[in-house]
Amino acid sequence: MSSVTFLDAQRWYPGADAPAVPGLDLVVGDGEVVALLGPAGSGKSTVLRMLAGLEEVSRGRVLVGDRDVTSVPARERGVAVVFQNYALHPHLSVAENVGYALELVGVAEDERRARVEEAAALLGLTDLLDQRPEALSDGQRQRVALGRAVVRRPQVLCLDEPLSNLDLAMRARALSDLPGLLARVGVTTLVTTREPVEAAVLGHRVVELRDGRVQQRQR
Repeated sequence: MSSVTFLDAQRWYPGADAPAVPGLDLVVGDGEVVALLGPAGSGKSTVLRMLAGLEEVSRGRVLVGDRDVTSVPARERGVAVVFQNYALHPHLSVAENVGYALELVGVAEDERRARVEEAAALLGLTDLLDQRPEALSDGQRQRVALGRAVVRRPQVLCLDEPLSNLDLAMRARALSDLPGLLARVGVTTLVTTREPVEAAVLGHRVVELRDGRVQQRQR
């Protein structure tokens, strides 16, 4: 695990009248789960993408542990992202989806299988490894997406509005289950949400964003 530090980190999109994130100063402790709370357009997803290397940092720095990753390619940052739509491959099994990133970087088949089985046991997916995404519930798909991130053994995990695609009943169940899953994973985590209740349940700490600026920090 590693801490995460934003030092006056700014994201200004070319042609925009103002920065999406004017200059963020934020420290996430080693192993801490921080919920970034804010409405659409508040900059919370941009913050995750800056951390993951999917958005350029226009000014300032981003650190993972003591390492300045501001200019480091995304694949070398040790940061894994679970997107809102889960981005699962429909033609692959659960096992193949979870292990896909490992296959891309050339992890040997035996090790890949062992790490997939480890992640599946952690997230309650063992009995679903041969299934395809179309046969799964939304909650199960969410766990597969989380497994695909966890199997990489990242230093930092980013969850972008992980409950937004679920219906009300599944959302309530996932909100009950997800803190326990994150505790078992045990990785420094940033999670975004628009819902104050979700932020309070998921995060050890809540950071409220408005127009890319920190408005309030809550324990």
